[in-house]
Amino acid sequence: MRALLCVALVAAAPALAQRIGVAPFTGPNAATVRNQLVTAICDTADCVNSAKVTTANKPDWKKAKKEAVQFFVTGAVAKKGKALSLTLEVSNKPGAPKLRKSFPLGADGLAAKTLQQAIDALKGAFGGAASTVEPEDTTPPVKAEPGPAEPRPAAVTSPTTPPPAPPGPAAEATPAPAPNGPRRIPFIAGELGIDLLNRSFSYVQPVTNLRRYGLPLFPMASAKLEFYPLALSRQDVLGGLGLELSVGFAPWLRSRRESAMDDVYPTSTLRFDGGLAWRIMPSQSLNLAIIPLVGVRYHTFTVAPNAAGTRLDLLPNLAYVGLKAGLGFELGLVNDLLTLFGRFAVVPVFSSGEIISPAFFQRGSNLGLDGQFGVGVRLLGPVQLRAAFDFTRYGLTFQTEATDAFVAQGAVDQYLGGTVALRFAY
Repeated sequence: MRALLCVALVAAAPALAQRIGVAPFTGPNAATVRNQLVTAICDTADCVNSAKVTTANKPDWKKAKKEAVQFFVTGAVAKKGKALSLTLEVSNKPGAPKLRKSFPLGADGLAAKTLQQAIDALKGAFGGAASTVEPEDTTPPVKAEPGPAEPRPAAVTSPTTPPPAPPGPAAEATPAPAPNGPRRIPFIAGELGIDLLNRSFSYVQPVTNLRRYGLPLFPMASAKLEFYPLALSRQDVLGGLGLELSVGFAPWLRSRRESAMDDVYPTSTLRFDGGLAWRIMPSQSLNLAIIPLVGVRYHTFTVAPNAAGTRLDLLPNLAYVGLKAGLGFELGLVNDLLTLFGRFAVVPVFSSGEIISPAFFQRGSNLGLDGQFGVGVRLLGPVQLRAAFDFTRYGLTFQTEATDAFVAQGAVDQYLGGTVALRFAY
């Protein structure tokens, strides 16, 4: 597909050296089709951000005159029988279009051959007439040519060069901030950050002697990877299917008893999440993603023996293994300069380590809750700085008897804090 696009661009290059505006398309799956054409056209033509030359998503010729736009491209997707069809129009002045042509659409938009035909049609329309959006638009021809029958041949007008484009045409040609901009589902995204967390572990209605544990504030390195393999070729519902992996770890921690501060116990924690994510974009005009997710969680907190080989008594090492199912969202604001994001998940835990084992409590259950809410600020291009509030809570319930060595109704293992991370998305 990309190779055919490159061929189309090379063939179209001589004719696309025009200043054009591509208005938002209408109809089902219109944004995907528009993205295909914008990608092909705006690499060689001087494209103007559609927000500058449209009103209510329609061509505004007063704005076009101010921006020295020579041609408008509009498109409408509609059903013809059981299939979809794209009708393209090219105009160089108000009124009847210079070109009107229809092309069949497939499930993924324009097929490679059809895309080539559309580019050829646009090339002919752009190259067959000079701009009519000039300040002297109504000036009659100054001389006549004996051959052509057309009332306004291109050779009649003055060879004066149109007003030069403002600096930075590449930035203007990228319509990403516009409501119907190009790809919004990333192909790949990654984050690197630091979590600052508070951990507290306590028992509910303990009867026998049991140890509580608290770690006021500790740092944990974190990383995350998102991969949507279909997003390069399609931006529909299936394009949002992908994988997510995240990990957080802190092997450098230390624990001490309040009564003996010189008695140090090496401590570490590890949290791993992995699974499927489905990034759904429900609106063409709003950069909103709804993200269902399902996967697995592995979360450990281990207090190792001290230098003398002695463990911290009455404190179990925890290793939670369970499923993770939830829902997330991302919302771009102010032309995606700001991003609000959040997630909430339920974690049914199947294994909890030493705490639910013959060493402490024979029988029990565990259910976790996990959430995040934060804001991102775009720094440069695809790089974003994110800050978020995080919470994780595991609620354990025990089934005990009066003769058991340890008796309690349950326990609560809770992590509260925040994350600061740099995110890159392509």
